[in-house]
Amino acid sequence: MHTQGRTFDFVGQNIYTGIDVHKKNWRVSIYSEQLHHKSFHQPADPKVLFQYLSRHFPNANYHSVYEAGYCGFWIHNQLQDLGINNIVVNPADVPTTDKEKKQKADPVDSNKLAKHLRNGDLESI
Repeated sequence: MHTQGRTFDFVGQNIYTGIDVHKKNWRVSIYSEQLHHKSFHQPADPKVLFQYLSRHFPNANYHSVYEAGYCGFWIHNQLQDLGINNIVVNPADVPTTDKEKKQKADPVDSNKLAKHLRNGDLESI
């Protein structure tokens, strides 16, 4: 990324991504150590996510998480192959508040996953 002739470099910084996976598209939420960067929809393709992370956070340490479900582990394998440290979690093991249960929605889920990944609250299955 260039701004006024400068190149940003995120070496040594961690970027955390929560992914709510669906067949045709994903809801993605991205956090740094300090703040929420962005939430958005993207095609269901690990390469698209990697391209976004590489463009906006060059040379960072990328971490991602999604809940186990119908899609199995092909996403996990491709994310790992692209250099994204991914984990797959049991949905029942993700800490959830009563409010989050009542407001079940993709943005809530992807944000929750990214925050818990950043906080170290999740265990891979």
